[in-house]
Amino acid sequence: MLPTRPTEFYDRVMTVLEVKRDSGHSSLQSRQVIPYAKALALALKLPKHNVEQVLAEKSIQRLEETIQAQTASADGKGPFDFHHNGDFSLARTVYAACRVLSPSVVLETGVAYGVTTAFALQALAVNNKGALLSIDLPPLGKSADSHVGRLIPRKLRERWTLCRGNVKRALCPSLALVGDVDVFVHDSLHTYQNMTFELRAVWPHLRPGALVIADDVGLNEAFHDFAREVRPSFHGVMKEERKDALFGILAKPTVNLSST
Repeated sequence: MLPTRPTEFYDRVMTVLEVKRDSGHSSLQSRQVIPYAKALALALKLPKHNVEQVLAEKSIQRLEETIQAQTASADGKGPFDFHHNGDFSLARTVYAACRVLSPSVVLETGVAYGVTTAFALQALAVNNKGALLSIDLPPLGKSADSHVGRLIPRKLRERWTLCRGNVKRALCPSLALVGDVDVFVHDSLHTYQNMTFELRAVWPHLRPGALVIADDVGLNEAFHDFAREVRPSFHGVMKEERKDALFGILAKPTVNLSST
C-alpha cells in the first residue's frame, strides 16, 4: 500500500496508534440504559405508541428477515469480521428516526456490510424522500471494498452515495457538500478522539430537532462529555440486543439555548 496509496497507509497507521492510545479510557457498560422505543419517543417528543407503530411496519420486518437470511448464508465468511455490523436494535432506531423525521439528508460514518445503512435507506424509500451519504474506509482484507454495503438490497441503493476514505479527511468536505443534516449516524472508529471530532464537526450542521445516533458509546466518555458540552434536548443510552455494547441518541434543541 505504501508505494501506491501513501495517504491511506498513513491514515491506517495513525488509526492503529490512536486505538492503542485510547485503551486507557474507562468502560461505561454499567451506565443506566432505557429501551430504544422509549428513547426515540422522548427524543422526538412523540407518544411511545407512535414509535412502536413505525417499528412494527412490514417494510422493516421484511428487511430484517432478508438481512438475517443473507448473514446466515454467509456463515460469517467475508474479508472483515461481521461484528463490525450494527446490531438490529441500532438499525431499527435509525429506521424509526428516518421515518419520523422524514429527512432530506442523512449522514453516516462507518458502513461495514451495510446493516444500519440498509435500514436508513429503507426508511427513505418508504418516505419517498431524502438521500444518505456514507463515509467508510473498510478494514483491511481481500477485496474488502467490494464487500462494503453488500447486504444493502439493490433496489434501495439509488438514494445512497458512498464516500470511500478516512473520516477525518472526508467528513468536513462532505458536510460542506450536503449542507444541513437531519440525522447523523456515527459508527466508525469509536475512540475518544475520533468520536469527539465527529460530533463537534457535525453538530453545527444539524438542523433544529435533528438526531445523532452513535454506536458503541460505552467504550469511553466521548459521547457523554459532548452531551454536557452542547446541552441537547435529549441524551439517552440504549443496550444492543445481540452485542455487549451500548448506543446513544442526542437530539438537537429546536431553539437555540444560548439565546434563551
